[in-house]
Amino acid sequence: MMVERSHTSILCVEKLIKQYGPFRALDECELNVQEHSVFGLLGPNGSGKTTLIRCLLGYLKPTSGRASIQELDCCTESLLVRQRVGYLPAEPKLFRLMRGRDCIEFFTSMHPRGNKGSAFEIADRLALDLNRRVAFMSTGMRRKLSICCVLGCPSPLMILDEPTENLDPSVRFTVIELIRELHEQGSTILLCSHILSEIESLCDTVGVLRQGKIVRTARLDEVRTTHRLRGELSDARTLQSVPDGIRVLEAQGPYVLLEMAGTMDAYCGWISQCGLRNIRIELVGLSGLYQQYHHAQDHAAAEPIQS
Repeated sequence: MMVERSHTSILCVEKLIKQYGPFRALDECELNVQEHSVFGLLGPNGSGKTTLIRCLLGYLKPTSGRASIQELDCCTESLLVRQRVGYLPAEPKLFRLMRGRDCIEFFTSMHPRGNKGSAFEIADRLALDLNRRVAFMSTGMRRKLSICCVLGCPSPLMILDEPTENLDPSVRFTVIELIRELHEQGSTILLCSHILSEIESLCDTVGVLRQGKIVRTARLDEVRTTHRLRGELSDARTLQSVPDGIRVLEAQGPYVLLEMAGTMDAYCGWISQCGLRNIRIELVGLSGLYQQYHHAQDHAAAEPIQS
C-alpha cells in the first residue's frame, strides 16, 4: 500500500553556496523535497551533485546559505541529521579484508536504524555470496553489498547516488523494486542517476542541477504531458499575450520555441489565431527536459576533490 504524499518538507536548501577560491561548486542552490516523495536529482558530472550531498550530510561546510533535514541544520546538527539519513555514495568504500557478512553486521550495528535481518534478506534477493571477502568481489558484487548495508538501515530520508551502477539488467530490476518497497514503507528517497528510464519509473518529482544551481523542478506527471512547439510567427508581439501554461524558451526573429504544459487541445485556438506557420510539435518527456539544460557539447568544470 502506497504511503500518502505529504506536503511537509523533509529537506530544505536555501541559497546554498560552496566556493573553492574563484570556483563555485554550489551557486545559491535552492531545493525543497516533500516528505514521502521520490525526488530525482539530475545533472552531469561536475554539476554539483556530490558537493550538495556532502553539505547535506555535514561532510562539507557551506560558504553561505543553509540546508536542513527534518528541520535540523545540516551544518550545526550534522550528527543528528546523519542519524535520520541513509546514504549510498556513488563510490562506496568497504573493508577489503572483511567478508560480505561481516560488512553487513558492522554497518547495520553502527547505524541507529540498522536492521541486520533485513540486510541479509536483501542479500538473498540479490543472490550475493556473503562468504567472499570484499577484496575478491567483482565491482558489481561490491555494489550489491553496499546496497545491502544501506537499505538495511531504512531511514526517513534515503540518499541514493547511482544505486544501479555496474549491475546487470536483472539485478537493476530487483534494486528498483527494493527502492519502491522502501518508499512504500515510509522513506523519502533522493535519487541521483544518469539512467533517465530509472528516474521516470521511480520518481514523482525531478530537479535539474546545472553549474551548482537547481534550474528547473517539475513533477513527472506534468513532464509526460508537456509538448514543445517550434514555428515561425508573423508578428512577434503575439508573444506578449501567451496563454497560461505556455513558456517561451527561445524567440529569435520570427522563429520561436514554446513549451506547452498539458494536452495540445487547450492551445489549438491560440495557435490558429496567432498565425504560427511551419510548426513542429514534439512530446518533451524527461529526456527533452534534461537536454534543454544539458547539451551533449556542454562541459561543466569538474568539482575539486576534497580529501
